[in-house]
Amino acid sequence: MTRIRQKWLTLTAVLGLAYWFFGNLYEAIVISPNWVVDSGAQLTRLNGFFVNTDPTLFFIPLTLLATVLVWVLHLVNRDSELRVHYRKASLFALALTALNILSVTTLITKLFGADYLSYEDELSTYAWRWNVLNVIRMLLTAATAFHLFGAFRKLDRQ
Repeated sequence: MTRIRQKWLTLTAVLGLAYWFFGNLYEAIVISPNWVVDSGAQLTRLNGFFVNTDPTLFFIPLTLLATVLVWVLHLVNRDSELRVHYRKASLFALALTALNILSVTTLITKLFGADYLSYEDELSTYAWRWNVLNVIRMLLTAATAFHLFGAFRKLDRQ
Protein backbone atom coordinates (compact mmCIF):
# COMPACT_ATOMS: atom_id res chain seq x y z
CA MET A 1 0.00 0.00 0.00
CA THR A 2 1.34 3.41 -0.88
CA ARG A 3 1.94 6.00 1.83
CA ILE A 4 -0.62 8.32 0.25
CA ARG A 5 -3.29 5.63 0.22
CA GLN A 6 -2.43 4.64 3.78
CA LYS A 7 -2.69 8.27 4.89
CA TRP A 8 -6.13 8.79 3.33
CA LEU A 9 -7.48 5.44 4.55
CA THR A 10 -6.28 6.33 8.03
CA LEU A 11 -8.07 9.68 7.83
CA THR A 12 -11.19 7.93 6.54
CA ALA A 13 -11.16 5.61 9.57
CA VAL A 14 -10.64 8.58 11.92
CA LEU A 15 -13.60 10.39 10.36
CA GLY A 16 -15.75 7.25 10.63
CA LEU A 17 -14.87 6.99 14.32
CA ALA A 18 -15.64 10.68 14.83
CA TYR A 19 -19.02 10.12 13.15
CA TRP A 20 -19.66 7.27 15.57
CA PHE A 21 -18.47 9.26 18.59
CA PHE A 22 -20.65 12.29 17.89
CA GLY A 23 -23.67 10.11 17.09
CA ASN A 24 -23.26 8.41 20.46
CA LEU A 25 -22.69 11.76 22.17
CA TYR A 26 -25.98 13.06 20.77
CA GLU A 27 -27.72 9.89 21.89
CA ALA A 28 -26.14 10.14 25.36
CA ILE A 29 -27.24 13.74 25.88
CA VAL A 30 -30.56 13.98 24.04
CA ILE A 31 -32.17 10.57 23.66
CA SER A 32 -31.22 7.78 26.05
CA PRO A 33 -31.41 9.64 29.39
CA ASN A 34 -35.17 9.83 28.76
CA TRP A 35 -35.41 6.04 28.80
CA VAL A 36 -34.70 5.69 32.53
CA VAL A 37 -37.93 7.40 33.66
CA ASP A 38 -41.20 5.62 32.95
CA SER A 39 -39.19 3.28 30.75
CA GLY A 40 -42.05 1.16 29.43
CA ALA A 41 -43.96 4.20 28.14
CA GLN A 42 -40.80 5.86 26.80
CA LEU A 43 -39.75 2.76 24.89
CA THR A 44 -43.29 2.24 23.58
CA ARG A 45 -43.19 5.76 22.13
CA LEU A 46 -39.69 5.18 20.74
CA ASN A 47 -40.61 1.83 19.19
CA GLY A 48 -43.70 3.48 17.68
CA PHE A 49 -41.54 6.25 16.24
CA PHE A 50 -39.15 3.86 14.49
CA VAL A 51 -41.54 2.41 11.92
CA ASN A 52 -39.71 2.80 8.59
CA THR A 53 -36.15 3.13 9.84
CA ASP A 54 -34.07 3.00 12.99
CA PRO A 55 -30.67 4.11 14.35
CA THR A 56 -29.04 0.95 13.01
CA LEU A 57 -29.03 2.48 9.54
CA PHE A 58 -27.16 5.49 10.95
CA PHE A 59 -24.53 3.58 12.89
CA ILE A 60 -23.86 0.19 11.35
CA PRO A 61 -22.50 0.75 7.83
CA LEU A 62 -19.96 3.46 8.56
CA THR A 63 -18.96 2.37 12.05
CA LEU A 64 -18.39 -1.20 10.93
CA LEU A 65 -16.30 0.05 8.03
CA ALA A 66 -14.25 2.28 10.36
CA THR A 67 -13.36 -0.52 12.80
CA VAL A 68 -12.56 -2.99 10.01
CA LEU A 69 -10.39 -0.32 8.39
CA VAL A 70 -8.48 0.12 11.66
CA TRP A 71 -7.63 -3.58 11.66
CA VAL A 72 -6.74 -3.63 7.96
CA LEU A 73 -4.42 -0.64 8.41
CA HIS A 74 -2.78 -2.37 11.36
CA LEU A 75 -2.24 -5.54 9.32
CA VAL A 76 -0.87 -3.89 6.17
CA ASN A 77 1.31 -1.29 7.90
CA ARG A 78 5.05 -1.75 7.24
CA ASP A 79 6.26 1.47 8.91
CA SER A 80 7.79 0.83 12.34
CA GLU A 81 7.08 4.43 13.41
CA LEU A 82 3.36 3.88 12.94
CA ARG A 83 3.19 0.39 14.40
CA VAL A 84 2.46 1.48 17.99
CA HIS A 85 -0.35 3.83 16.88
CA TYR A 86 -2.05 1.18 14.77
CA ARG A 87 -1.59 -1.49 17.43
CA LYS A 88 -3.18 0.65 20.15
CA ALA A 89 -6.00 1.73 17.82
CA SER A 90 -6.63 -1.92 16.91
CA LEU A 91 -6.79 -2.97 20.55
CA PHE A 92 -9.20 -0.18 21.42
CA ALA A 93 -11.28 -1.06 18.33
CA LEU A 94 -11.37 -4.68 19.52
CA ALA A 95 -12.57 -3.60 22.97
CA LEU A 96 -15.11 -1.32 21.32
CA THR A 97 -16.43 -4.15 19.16
CA ALA A 98 -16.64 -6.49 22.15
CA LEU A 99 -18.57 -3.86 24.11
CA ASN A 100 -20.97 -3.39 21.20
CA ILE A 101 -21.60 -7.12 20.97
CA LEU A 102 -22.19 -7.25 24.73
CA SER A 103 -24.57 -4.28 24.77
CA VAL A 104 -26.55 -5.41 21.73
CA THR A 105 -26.94 -9.01 22.88
CA THR A 106 -27.76 -8.20 26.50
CA LEU A 107 -29.54 -4.84 26.37
CA ILE A 108 -30.73 -3.75 22.94
CA THR A 109 -32.59 -6.99 22.37
CA LYS A 110 -34.45 -6.39 25.63
CA LEU A 111 -35.01 -2.64 25.19
CA PHE A 112 -36.10 -2.80 21.55
CA GLY A 113 -37.09 -6.41 20.93
CA ALA A 114 -40.66 -7.29 20.05
CA ASP A 115 -41.25 -8.51 23.63
CA TYR A 116 -39.65 -5.51 25.41
CA LEU A 117 -42.73 -4.96 27.60
CA SER A 118 -42.27 -8.40 29.14
CA TYR A 119 -39.20 -6.87 30.84
CA GLU A 120 -41.16 -3.84 32.07
CA ASP A 121 -39.95 -4.15 35.68
CA GLU A 122 -36.30 -4.22 34.55
CA LEU A 123 -36.46 -1.68 31.68
CA SER A 124 -35.25 1.22 33.80
CA THR A 125 -32.25 -0.82 34.97
CA TYR A 126 -31.46 -1.83 31.39
CA ALA A 127 -31.74 1.81 30.29
CA TRP A 128 -29.28 2.88 33.01
CA ARG A 129 -26.88 0.13 31.95
CA TRP A 130 -27.21 1.27 28.35
CA ASN A 131 -26.35 4.84 29.34
CA VAL A 132 -23.26 3.72 31.27
CA LEU A 133 -22.09 1.42 28.48
CA ASN A 134 -22.66 4.20 25.96
CA VAL A 135 -20.27 6.46 27.90
CA ILE A 136 -17.68 3.67 27.96
CA ARG A 137 -18.23 3.15 24.24
CA MET A 138 -17.62 6.85 23.60
CA LEU A 139 -14.38 6.68 25.58
CA LEU A 140 -13.22 3.64 23.61
CA THR A 141 -14.20 5.29 20.33
CA ALA A 142 -12.30 8.45 21.26
CA ALA A 143 -9.23 6.43 22.29
CA THR A 144 -9.29 4.51 19.02
CA ALA A 145 -9.59 7.72 16.99
CA PHE A 146 -6.86 9.40 19.07
CA HIS A 147 -4.31 6.69 18.37
CA LEU A 148 -5.31 6.45 14.74
CA PHE A 149 -5.00 10.21 14.36
CA GLY A 150 -1.44 9.92 15.72
CA ALA A 151 -0.64 7.64 12.79
CA PHE A 152 -2.32 10.06 10.38
CA ARG A 153 -0.28 12.99 11.69
CA LYS A 154 2.96 11.09 11.15
CA LEU A 155 1.88 10.08 7.67
CA ASP A 156 0.88 13.64 6.87
CA ARG A 157 4.24 15.02 7.96
CA GLN A 158 6.25 12.62 5.82
